Amino acid sequence: MELTINSSIYEIDDCDELRARIAEAAKSQFLEIWLQGGERWPAICALVNNETAWLMFMRHEGDAGFSTTNPNYAGPKDAAIEYYLSNGQRDEYPASWNITTAEARRALKYFFEHGAMAPWLSWRETQPAQASRRFQN
Repeated sequence: MELTINSSIYEIDDCDELRARIAEAAKSQFLEIWLQGGERWPAICALVNNETAWLMFMRHEGDAGFSTTNPNYAGPKDAAIEYYLSNGQRDEYPASWNITTAEARRALKYFFEHGAMAPWLSWRETQPAQASRRFQN
């Protein structure tokens, strides 16, 4: 399986290697992590800002996919968390979509083992307009 962390690409053969690569990268505040199966699909993306993360799962090229949501979120409705992509682009996503970085790591491991979305997380189908909603600096 192919793992990309902030533009560095690795071929991953087991969960220990996956865990080690992510742990090493976790020294950075912002991470863009992609894990892609066989022919690049399905794929999962984790954007990380310290201890918060947001996941997106795509089944095929052009799929708006699914994104995590936090049913326990109780903060301001318009709050957003910023993330930086490996190309330097700044994105913001609703805070209500965020999960913990620990849960994101667990979901990446599940994807590595099963090629599917982590069933314990809350997922919502992303609408195409939401998938492209990005704010740049």
